[in-house]
Amino acid sequence: MKNYVNIILILVLLVFASGCGEETTPSKESPFIGGTTGLLISYDKDAPPAEVYDGGDFDFDVVVKLKNEGEYTVSKDKVEVRLSGIDPKEFGLSDSDFVKHPDEDLEGTYKDSEGNKIEGTTTYVIFSKLNRHESLIGNTPYTIRADVCYNYATNVNSMLCIKKGQVDKEGDICKINEKKAVFNSGGPVQVTSFEEMPRGKNKFNFNFKIEPRGNGGIYKKDSNCEYTRANENKVFVSVDTGMDGLTCTGLDGSATSGYVTLYGGERMITCTQETETGIDFEKPVNIKLEYDYKEGISTQVLVKHSI
Repeated sequence: MKNYVNIILILVLLVFASGCGEETTPSKESPFIGGTTGLLISYDKDAPPAEVYDGGDFDFDVVVKLKNEGEYTVSKDKVEVRLSGIDPKEFGLSDSDFVKHPDEDLEGTYKDSEGNKIEGTTTYVIFSKLNRHESLIGNTPYTIRADVCYNYATNVNSMLCIKKGQVDKEGDICKINEKKAVFNSGGPVQVTSFEEMPRGKNKFNFNFKIEPRGNGGIYKKDSNCEYTRANENKVFVSVDTGMDGLTCTGLDGSATSGYVTLYGGERMITCTQETETGIDFEKPVNIKLEYDYKEGISTQVLVKHSI
């Protein structure tokens, strides 16, 4: 019995000792809240109502609710809400009455210094006093669509490993030749993978993949979502390592920024960083994706014939 107890004690001590000898790598926490939504778009309750009447005695409003769920602040003049599906003149308005901007900037959602989520701006775009003045021969359903085009951006962060000789060894503070954790701010276009690899004694490569993650359309920034081949699926990419000697391929612009086209819904970018160092350290790389984004919502309104 005594020998049995001694064996148990020895095993417990061995487990404890092995646990004390292990080095645990702290998990990296995202600086962002994340998510794949930019502006969340909806109709306000009963605006438009499900049923209205013809004959000119029934005014109604269409109210589009915009909530900034992502982490990029959008200027009010960079957000356009456009109604379609019905003829403005048929409902007592003009074509210009069906295009509006919000009355305030939409501040992005963000994480404060304590890690708390601070909600973004919620605002309303109101199309007022729609009225079917002329009589219909019977009840008629109409589809009202609201399309929202807005300028947006996703900020992306990862960590590069910088080391002398670009060679990975056991016990190093970081590794060059590996896939890295990548963090995206909330937005519908994201970097979905990031990998670093050695290229030579004083040089390394990193590549990253850009993909859409929302349900809307991507357009060249400041194009107002104009549907042309030159504008469609265009993203402006900026890469910053904070070091000289950075060049990236596939960017239609400079060595570190320019437009890319998301062919087949994705694009891989490869960058080369020249570096010369006598010490090993980690350094953040920041990537910014800028674009216009278009989403739409629809609802049906039944216009009843007044008796």
